[in-house]
This record gives sequence, C-alpha cells and structure tokens, in this order.
Amino acid sequence: MDFRQLINQQPIIGLSPMDGITDEPFRLIQAEIAKPDVIFTEFVSAEGISHGGVKLYDQLLYKPQERPIIGQLFGKDPQSFYAGAIILAELGFDGIDINMGCPAKTVTANGSGAALIENPKLASEIIKSVANGLSDWYTDKNALKKLKLKSKLNQVILRNQKYSQLKISQKIKPTLSVKTRLGINESIIDQWIPHLLKHPIDFLTIHGRTLKQGYAGQADWQQISRVVHLAKGSGIKIWGNGDVQNRTRAQHYLKEFGVDGILIGRSSMGNPWVFSDHLPTVTEKYRCLLYHAQIYQDTFPLRRFDSLRKNFLSYAAGLPNAKQLRQKLVHINNISDIIDIETDFLSSTDSQ
Repeated sequence: MDFRQLINQQPIIGLSPMDGITDEPFRLIQAEIAKPDVIFTEFVSAEGISHGGVKLYDQLLYKPQERPIIGQLFGKDPQSFYAGAIILAELGFDGIDINMGCPAKTVTANGSGAALIENPKLASEIIKSVANGLSDWYTDKNALKKLKLKSKLNQVILRNQKYSQLKISQKIKPTLSVKTRLGINESIIDQWIPHLLKHPIDFLTIHGRTLKQGYAGQADWQQISRVVHLAKGSGIKIWGNGDVQNRTRAQHYLKEFGVDGILIGRSSMGNPWVFSDHLPTVTEKYRCLLYHAQIYQDTFPLRRFDSLRKNFLSYAAGLPNAKQLRQKLVHINNISDIIDIETDFLSSTDSQ
C-alpha cells in the first residue's frame, strides 16, 4: 500500500518535523522503539539542495524501516521548490511537505516558513511549483537530468539512494502537503485556509498557534476544528499539531476535533515511547540515550556531539535529579562520557 492510499483509509498519528531534532539517528530510534504511522524529516532548504548544498543531503538520509517518510522543504524561491520536488522524488520520499509554519526569526526574516502566511501569492506559486515538479518527475524519466545539477549533487543523490536501499522499479508519485499555522499575530484561518485549499494538496497540517506565539501558550484546537469544517468537501485531509503529549491524547483528539491525522512533536524528544504510551523506566531512558549516541556516531562519524546535547537533556527531563544531570549532559563529547555518568543517571529510582 502506498502512502496516499494509507492516508485515505485510516487516521494518522505521526512524528512531526522538528528542525535540529528529527535527524536520521532520531528517526531510526523512533522507528525501532515505537513506530509512528508516518515520519517527517527536519526541514531542508529548497534553495540549498538545488544549488550546491551537499551537506544538506545528510538531513535527507533515511533507511527503509522509516517508511512512510516525508521530506520537508522550506524557502521562498518557487524555482528552487520545483527542483527540490524532483530531487526528493528521486530520493524516494513517500511525500513532500512545504513548511509554511516555522516561527524562527532566522527563517521568517527571509520570507520563508510562517512568513508565507502574509504572502499568499508567493505561497501559491510555491505549491504550484512543487506540484509541477512532481508531475514532471512522474511522467519524464529525464526530469532530474534536465535540472542540470552540479556533478557533486548528482553524486550525493546516488549516495543517498544507496543508503536508503532505493529500488527504482516502479514510480510512485509522492504526496504533496503543507504545514502551517493559524496566522501571524492572530488567527486568519477564514481567509488563509480557503486559499490553501484551492491548491492540489493531499493534506494540510495546522499547528494551533500563530507565528507571534511561537511555542508559547496553548495550542488552540478549537481553531483546528474550525479548519476541519472549512475543508469539508475539498477532498483534502486535515491534520492537527500542538501540545499532544501521548498516543492516547492523540486518539482522543482525532475523535473530538474531527481531524484526519495528528502529528506529535516536542513530546517525542527523549521519549520515543510516546507513540506506544509505554512509561519508560530510568534504565530504559539511559539505555536509549546511549543507543542514540551510538547511532549518531555510526551515522555521522566525523561530527561532534554538540548538536546532540538538546536530545541528551530531554532524556533527563522529569527525573528527580534532572538538574544535576543537566550539568553533566551539557558537557558530553563522546560515548565514554555517557558511560561515565551511568551511575548518576540511574541513581533515580526506576518508575517500574
């Protein structure tokens, strides 16, 4: 069953894209411990991957066990989105998602992410460019070649295909989706959502906050429910996102608010069991932290552990000695350092 059939046949509970978090090691652990219905990559720059950003392709690495997997693009240049769509399709992604919801100033200051909410014309051009890219890729076997990418980009695409064990025996057209927010300073869903629904997208994910809110306050699920109402008859699935702490809550929200899917984000950090509602013991948390570091080292042997520390801190969240652990976790530079803090980590009594 391809992913398009899946989303049309059942409610979805998936892993939300998170910048700097949902990289390949994070996703591999999530897929192994409690696999969601769908997994998103962290976002990647459409301009970057189409104009020489070889290192960005590390963000697009995935293994077969992560499927169905969706690659998320951000940016503001429609032509780059066209190329990015062809590239992600060539890499075998089950879907391509357009980021119109990131609130980070480094993204919105350039007119990307949630800033697109106040630029509906450009948002339309971007969606159409991705749709055209997917169509051209599906019907033309030379679509990638026609992009005339730099040689080094073609080489890294081949590397990623090999890593993903991609078998190009039958083309399956990826889904096209958008992830966005309620508005900039206030909710404008009555104008913004109907605009998006005019386009050829398979599903639309709504984070229940405005750009101004960032991740503060509470996600407004009544507004998300309103989006469901606005989308009736469009044939486009509506997914919700924001403040969903566990699978049980997600299943409740599916019924209460009428959405077709739920994405869980920050609650999965340091807690891959979130999709199974298992309550991990302290021992399980420590072993997962260690395993996370080992996978990271195997996947990116030349990288430092700096970017991992936010994940390390998440594993200690909620433990009685979390404050003391955090002081040690922020200084971890290698696996030996993690082994050295085992006694300190396990000093918290197991909850099970």
